[in-house]
Amino acid sequence: MRPARAVTHRLAPWRGKRAALPPGKRGRIVVWAIGLGLVAGAIDLPLPAEDAFRALRATVKMHPADGEVLVVLLDDKSLNAIGGNEPSRGQDAQLLERLFAMGANRVFFDRVYADPTDLHEDRKLVAAFERHRGKVFVGALPQILQNDGSVVDLLPHPRFRSSVEIVSLEGQEAPFGLSASFPVKTSILGAKRRSLSAELARLEEGEGFYRPDFAIDYATIPTISYIDALNGDGFRDAVDGRDVVVAPSSHTSNDFHPMPYRWAVKKVPGVYFHVLGAETLKRGLPTNFGWLPIFFFACVIVVAQARIKRPSTRYTLLAGASFLVAPFVLDGVNISVDVMPGVICFLIASIRLQRLARNTYYGATGLQRIETMHESKMIAAKDVFALKIRNFAIISASLTPLQVEQLLQKALLMLRATNPDPQVAFHKDTFVWTRPKSMLTDAQGHLKGLHAIFRTSITIGAHAPDVATSLGLDRSYEASMRERTQNAIQSAEDAARAGEIFRVSETQIPEDRNWHLQILSELEHAILNGEVEVAFQPKVSLSTLAIVGAEALLRWTHPTRGPINPAEIIAIAEAHSRMDKITNFVLNRALSQTRLAIARDPSFMIAINISALDLHDPLFPFVVEQNLAAHRIPASNIVLEITETAQIYDEGSVALTLSALKKIGVQLSIDDFGTGHATLEHLRRIPADEVKIDQSFVMGMEASDENWMLVKTSIEMIHSLGRRAVAEGVENQTIMTMLREMGCDEAQGYHFSKPITMQALVPKLSWGAAAA
Repeated sequence: MRPARAVTHRLAPWRGKRAALPPGKRGRIVVWAIGLGLVAGAIDLPLPAEDAFRALRATVKMHPADGEVLVVLLDDKSLNAIGGNEPSRGQDAQLLERLFAMGANRVFFDRVYADPTDLHEDRKLVAAFERHRGKVFVGALPQILQNDGSVVDLLPHPRFRSSVEIVSLEGQEAPFGLSASFPVKTSILGAKRRSLSAELARLEEGEGFYRPDFAIDYATIPTISYIDALNGDGFRDAVDGRDVVVAPSSHTSNDFHPMPYRWAVKKVPGVYFHVLGAETLKRGLPTNFGWLPIFFFACVIVVAQARIKRPSTRYTLLAGASFLVAPFVLDGVNISVDVMPGVICFLIASIRLQRLARNTYYGATGLQRIETMHESKMIAAKDVFALKIRNFAIISASLTPLQVEQLLQKALLMLRATNPDPQVAFHKDTFVWTRPKSMLTDAQGHLKGLHAIFRTSITIGAHAPDVATSLGLDRSYEASMRERTQNAIQSAEDAARAGEIFRVSETQIPEDRNWHLQILSELEHAILNGEVEVAFQPKVSLSTLAIVGAEALLRWTHPTRGPINPAEIIAIAEAHSRMDKITNFVLNRALSQTRLAIARDPSFMIAINISALDLHDPLFPFVVEQNLAAHRIPASNIVLEITETAQIYDEGSVALTLSALKKIGVQLSIDDFGTGHATLEHLRRIPADEVKIDQSFVMGMEASDENWMLVKTSIEMIHSLGRRAVAEGVENQTIMTMLREMGCDEAQGYHFSKPITMQALVPKLSWGAAAA
């Protein structure tokens, strides 16, 4: 064999009925996947991977050689016995006579005999060739690239050409030695000459290159040493009735090549590749279909996947397995195909389509993620609705993740009963969808009807939880979809807090929308100008009614707009990934003032809100530690309250951040429990020290037995996990008494104190009581 030369492939035109590609992102994924697969196939980019896969298949199907060809190796043992770097032509003639005397059918020399030697010695070899005319073959190598860049033909010397048959020794080694290929015929001395392997196989027809079957174990090919064959003692059975190939294999030979997936053997003489090729050709010339058939099959699968909104993982794995199984089957019927361009196309499309589905849809429920709805175009002719399951966290805490998905699927069916096949999104605990624009009275009737439908329980296995809902409607037809969905969700939240069935958001004027676009830049200027402050709302122990800590709250009074709702600031900051500046400001300002309270009461706990987005920053624990050191505040006096205003997607990185925070020594709190998608399993994974029950439940305890039960159940569940239960929104004595009877640990709300400055809070600590 010799090193590979450049081989160009001509792409056959792909004609046929054009498949209709799905629109949007899925269509772009398909186009990119097919395009990259075409490029890879056209330039043989995945050739090493293709050869490695062939070698792997060969290793799996390994079987012994048929033993019909004997290899005689001119090895170091033979050269030592002969006493030279190669045998004389007379010794080759003697070997030839010995082999035919022992019954050899034909003899092949894996040598070219390009140079003359001693005339007397050469005549001995010619005479031996003449005596066995038609049964002796020597090699030739056309188009050999020299070190100086010239190309020559390496041919038998004219002394030998007329008395011997010529075969081609040409072969090509693939990159990294993972494969090899041989021609069936080669043009030599103006005639088409069969290759050594084709002649051994007595193959009459065929053109082009083929790959030997490396599933044949070369180690089982019958082999003897040159010197043993020359002596002729005891090897008649090995020679009789076989074709014999004489080839170099000493340390002076450069005809050694790596056998794929046999690195432990290092390299083997090239003659074995020719013999493997001969046994391959005995089954017929392999049919090579190239890469286009499998690539076309991959394109069909990819297009089919893209037309499904949520490709089935089982379907994807089954299709992927076909790319691995098909070559094994085709190898068995002597058909060769290249799969890697198709695999590249399939993998790129499958991975990206699966990722798109995960980012677009909520599990297997058929519900869109709210971010997907935000990216959709504004629809002026439709209303935007939101339905909040107020007790979703409590319900989901008693269900498995699969049962939660079943709950959502049944709720989706109930929604579609009143609006066939709407595109419904889900966020935390709220469904959001659009509906054709209608009269306000009709839209309100629709909201009331939905509330009535959801008053019935939803059966999930052995569970039949009652579902508490509140609804919101947005009719701001000129706003973006992001604004409209947020308006609808906020309206549902407001309805829940007010104990109403639904609320309709007010149409937002253009000036307000412009304000949303510039709010963050104005906030930054306000922070620099000292216009933003931090207020502190006391947290009270319900057993002693003593102030045990406070929650730090952002306060910004705009020069023209007055007080700005912190929830509005947080929502916009999270949407624009700019929470870090707000968190750092509140953290630094709260700690700098907390020193006054700790000096009065060393056990005083300061609670600081952080966004779920902060937990995605691996440097956040370092920021916290730096601030604690700068203000000389013990970590044990800090509670970081994790809000669920932003979704936590990468739980792996978040878990590392939470673990680092715990190592620092700060406490963690889950804020607004009851309004987010916090299952029992989720609560167990977060190493929180306390859980805060959302004020929408607490404030409605007096008027609603349902809310009273939800709060009671929440406290029991929180205690069962070994954590403190903190109630928000305590506004009167009656609610405080209810919470004390339920065993709630701490509370905060206007009944105790509104948010105040630290200077006003510190004197209250000496009183040891909380009531204002």
